[in-house]
Amino acid sequence: MRTVLDRYVEAGRQGKSELMRTAFLPQASIHGLAADGSISGGPIRSLFDYIDSAPAAKQLQAQIVSIEIVGTIAQARVESDQWNGARYSDLFQLLKVGGEWKILSKIYHTH
Repeated sequence: MRTVLDRYVEAGRQGKSELMRTAFLPQASIHGLAADGSISGGPIRSLFDYIDSAPAAKQLQAQIVSIEIVGTIAQARVESDQWNGARYSDLFQLLKVGGEWKILSKIYHTH
C-alpha cells in the first residue's frame, strides 16, 4: 500500500505523471474545491495533465498519516507541503485488484 502512495508523491517531486499512472485505476477520479469555492475535478487524467504541465515539486515533503484496510478496500491520508508552494491534505480510496492496491479516488483540501 505504501508503495502506491510513494509513487504518487515521487511523481509530484519529479513532475512526471508516468511515475504515478500505475498507482491509479483507469476509472479513478479526483475532486476538491477550487479557489472560488466551486467543486473541481473529474477523471484522474486531469491530475496527470497538471503534473506534466507544472514544474517538478522538488521541495515536496509528504507524510502518510493513516492507512485503514478492510479486506480488499482501504483509505489513506497523505499530508503534503511545498507542492509548488501549496499544502494539501489528500484522502485516497483504494481497491486491491489482482493482488495489487490501486487508487480509485482522491479528494483533496488545499490549506
